[in-house]
Amino acid sequence: EDAPQRHHRNMAEDKKTKLMGLGLPEEVAAAAVATDAPDGFKDSTTRTSTFYSLKVNNDAKPEWKDHFLAYTKGAKASKGHVNVSHSYNENTKEVMCVECMTGKDAMLNHIGNCLPDYAAMCGAGVVMKEIVCVCDPAEADWWKASLAAWQAERMIITPNHCP
Repeated sequence: EDAPQRHHRNMAEDKKTKLMGLGLPEEVAAAAVATDAPDGFKDSTTRTSTFYSLKVNNDAKPEWKDHFLAYTKGAKASKGHVNVSHSYNENTKEVMCVECMTGKDAMLNHIGNCLPDYAAMCGAGVVMKEIVCVCDPAEADWWKASLAAWQAERMIITPNHCP
């Protein structure tokens, strides 16, 4: 193993440990980190679209917005993300997010890149309210299990009936 390979392996282990420290099961953390490898990412046959909203509590700490911006930067940098549109509505104190990604590996890569900032955002007083996901019918159970980790008050996973 040469120095660059060793460095990549050490970074991957550090990232996996950090994700597990946030409560992610080891197998999910390992899968998320594996998508960072050049040969560890594969697009699904169909795209998945998600809409989700978060509520900024009245007593939220001001740094929530820094974590939101870092979270958005991580989402935009994630592999397989075709579109990432995030916005904050000052009037309703809601974060609105619409994303289109290329499947399960894209979500795993998103988890690896975004979970630390998401956890920090929640710790600063932001709550996941709703997730709506339109996905490949064959992947619906996987998406339901994966998106449950974000602890939305309301979650709808529905298969794409119009491919």
